[in-house]
Amino acid sequence: MKWKVGLLTLGLLIGLSPLAPIPQQGSLPVGQPLPSARAATVDETSYSGTIGSGETSIPWTLNNGTLTLKGGTLRKFSGRWLTLPNGQVLTDLVEDNQDNLSRTDFQDKVTKIAVTGKINVGVNAAYLFAGFTNVTDYSGLANLDLTNLDSTNIVGGSGFMGMFTGNSALTTFTAPSFAASNTHSIANMFQNDTSLVYLDLSKMQTDNVANLSGLTLGCKALQVLNLGNFSSPDTLAANYTNYIEPSAQLNCLTVSPTLILKDSGLYNLTSSNSMVTNRWQEVGNGKVSFNLNQQPPFAGYDDFLQNYQVYDPQGPVLGDSDITVNDSTQQLLSLYDGEDHGITGNQTYVREPQPGMAIKEPEVPTPTPTPSTPTENDTADFQQFYLSATQKIGLYSHKNFSAANRLAWFAKKTQMKQPTFLVTGVTTSKAGNQRYQVRDANRHSQTYGETGYVTTKADYVTASYYQNAPRTVTVINPGGINGYGSAGLSQPQVAYAQGKQLAVKKIVTHGKTPRLLLTNGKYISGNRHFVVAGKYSVPVQVRVKTAVNRYANVNLTQRKQHYPQRAHHTFRILGWDYSQGQNTTTAGTLRYRVAGGYITANPRLVAAVK
Repeated sequence: MKWKVGLLTLGLLIGLSPLAPIPQQGSLPVGQPLPSARAATVDETSYSGTIGSGETSIPWTLNNGTLTLKGGTLRKFSGRWLTLPNGQVLTDLVEDNQDNLSRTDFQDKVTKIAVTGKINVGVNAAYLFAGFTNVTDYSGLANLDLTNLDSTNIVGGSGFMGMFTGNSALTTFTAPSFAASNTHSIANMFQNDTSLVYLDLSKMQTDNVANLSGLTLGCKALQVLNLGNFSSPDTLAANYTNYIEPSAQLNCLTVSPTLILKDSGLYNLTSSNSMVTNRWQEVGNGKVSFNLNQQPPFAGYDDFLQNYQVYDPQGPVLGDSDITVNDSTQQLLSLYDGEDHGITGNQTYVREPQPGMAIKEPEVPTPTPTPSTPTENDTADFQQFYLSATQKIGLYSHKNFSAANRLAWFAKKTQMKQPTFLVTGVTTSKAGNQRYQVRDANRHSQTYGETGYVTTKADYVTASYYQNAPRTVTVINPGGINGYGSAGLSQPQVAYAQGKQLAVKKIVTHGKTPRLLLTNGKYISGNRHFVVAGKYSVPVQVRVKTAVNRYANVNLTQRKQHYPQRAHHTFRILGWDYSQGQNTTTAGTLRYRVAGGYITANPRLVAAVK
């Protein structure tokens, strides 16, 4: 009996705590991480075989990079249990294949794993798919039958610890329920998955999870982690530690009210990112939509906003901008300390975007180019397009303009805030003046959605999308814009921050919508609200000439900090915006965006530092 106790202790210390995988002879030395992903060598050769033998064997095929497992029963691991971290499936494939394929061959060739039939994993699912260094996608994992996991067996008790360890090319992963009726561990489940950016475990059944430690150890690229529905049992608190890689690039975290974050590894985030602060913000009524359809996978991106379709949190911020970063993180930790703080249901928190940096794709229908010579006879077959007001204009209920039938005035505003109208037709007034028949597309105007008439004079209105390619454009949208691999603008590949100057090659029409093709091969929107022709810049730094305040919002109504005149404080300018941005009747005033909020851009109060 004593030898069993000793063996159990040894297993817990080294064998089943895979801070480093245990090698077979000829593989990496003990203490070294699993190898990084090598370039896949997918070929058109098909391979096939079985794992095990008899009626319970698992047939498999390998074709064009996809390893298909067709169902059966995983045989009991026959190797030394200390070699378990080398991967059960990978080890079985090497031992059983008839094509003399080596471990390296499988690692290089397998890029996807599909489980198409029910597979009973038996008593032990630990390190099941460990070591597949080029796998980027799993499918059919719900077909894994975990009912026979044996929590009393020294190896079986590890559950599916280390299940995907060393999957260094894996970028996104969404887990099925992984329901197991016996007590089990998921410790180190994704250890050293160094390219993993998105991890959603919210569907997992966690009632019988006894060990969470080291769950994402070594996942330094991790940005999104969903641990909804996880809880920290009081009796197992020691096994719920360091489950978040402390040096991860974490920007979005979902947790349940019963998950304790105190010893999770969610320490003070020190990684620098100009797009966000180091404070946490509850998403609330906002929207954070991750791009799961990026092809090819987005591993290696430096800027987390490139991975989001929408990043627009609207909830309260945890911590004031004037307190230390550690205090801000501490507020999040203190909400999840095992006490009842009145939180109900899963909650999502994100790192607070720098003011104006939230990316939100425009919600506008597809426009068409402005017709060259519109006449009233064209109205029946008229091609709709969007129009922006460059000067103060009126919207009228009749084509014969008068004060009596004026519905609203629209103020002259800077290009990025200009009022927009959907042109649905063209007509001529009694006096012979051409009019556009339009629908008000400005969500916050008093006539939003109403139809009417505006002038067609080029001095007052222009097409909302560029019709001719400028040589250079500057990004003016405070939230930046995305660059895409195709004119459909469906798969963002790069994010361009406000102020970025881009060289344009030509106009490309997608459907009937103008896009700008850049000289670097990326496509961007041709919407004048997002880019301006030519070069546009603001000072890099300004120094105060008199006392000024820093505000939380662009309208300068929520004061955060006062800077006295005698201090002559210098601000680094991160961008710009205009007050009254959604107000169609007020022009708005330029503001500078700085760390922690906005300041005035009035030259009487601040001066550019040359």
